[in-house]
Amino acid sequence: MKTKTHIITLISIALLLLWIPASLDKLIYFQAFKSGILRQPFSDTLGQMLIYTLPLLEIIAAICIVNGRFRLVGFGLSSLLMAAFTGYIGIALLGAWEKLPCGCGSVISGMSWTQHLWFNLFFLALSIWGYFLQRGLHRSSGSGLGAAEGLSAKRQHKNNLLNILNLKR
Repeated sequence: MKTKTHIITLISIALLLLWIPASLDKLIYFQAFKSGILRQPFSDTLGQMLIYTLPLLEIIAAICIVNGRFRLVGFGLSSLLMAAFTGYIGIALLGAWEKLPCGCGSVISGMSWTQHLWFNLFFLALSIWGYFLQRGLHRSSGSGLGAAEGLSAKRQHKNNLLNILNLKR
């Protein structure tokens, strides 16, 4: 169990090193990010939605990953974001569009599309691995599936509260 916790911590750090700079880059260079998104091969409506939701979702993923109580949600959100980004790059590499501008910032903007795909696959795998390790940790500690094990929802909430209070001591 201690090894799982260490691995989860390392995965969390790696994902924070991805999401924090990515979201800050989008916010600091918002105009460049916005114009990059609006040059993508999808509708302006979708582009406008992505302009505001992507940085927010990346920040939420980072906050959830930092907070042990919501880490499972953070890993899940990270997995969904990375799956979407990886799928988009995969479609681009298959030649679905003639010209595809990269709306990426920081270090990623200097990568080729193939390098970017491998980069994304690595972080997608980390996110999924973190999700399953965290879920297993919840199950083994009894904090995740009490109702399925025969406890009422009310009793499960009471047990969770007691676990939280015991952790703070």
